[in-house]
Amino acid sequence: MPIHQSYISEYLVTFSTLALVPHTINGRLYTRVIENHAEFVVHQKPLTIIKKSLAFYGTTLSQSILYSRQIVGNLNKVPIILSHDFGSPLILFPTLSPESEHNIWIAFGAIDHYDQTVKGQCTVHFKRDKKLEVPSSFNTMCRQFFLCHYLTNHYMKMRETLNPPTTNSHMIYLPQRTMHEQ
Repeated sequence: MPIHQSYISEYLVTFSTLALVPHTINGRLYTRVIENHAEFVVHQKPLTIIKKSLAFYGTTLSQSILYSRQIVGNLNKVPIILSHDFGSPLILFPTLSPESEHNIWIAFGAIDHYDQTVKGQCTVHFKRDKKLEVPSSFNTMCRQFFLCHYLTNHYMKMRETLNPPTTNSHMIYLPQRTMHEQ
């Protein structure tokens, strides 16, 4: 899909974000943002957008990486949770090291499927009929997808632990008193 050359100066990652792609213009690194219904260029590097978004949502990149590593293990390229809404985590995963400025960040929840290209790279197919060629191997994508699933499952289990469902079997009903009995 061609980029309509619309530019904005700042951007925060939301649940509408599909991917943050490094985009070079005249030797300067910017970000091509792919959203559900729009695509544009932001005058910030992908890493800057990630860091500012994490700050907006109340955390840092180092804290997000640390949390993810506690769950999935001390690995490179760990997915991160940016935020959550109505119980669903907003997870993005990197195609390179999270600290790399040339990293593509992909929203896990926006992916429909991915497949291998003839060149040995991957095409990510998003739920909104958009797709993105990614310079990562199929094995790397499988690994990242698995880590995101694992992180999502852990998040959902923790959420259930913190917010257990209320059932009538745990409630104690006291007999009601009328005004005359008091």
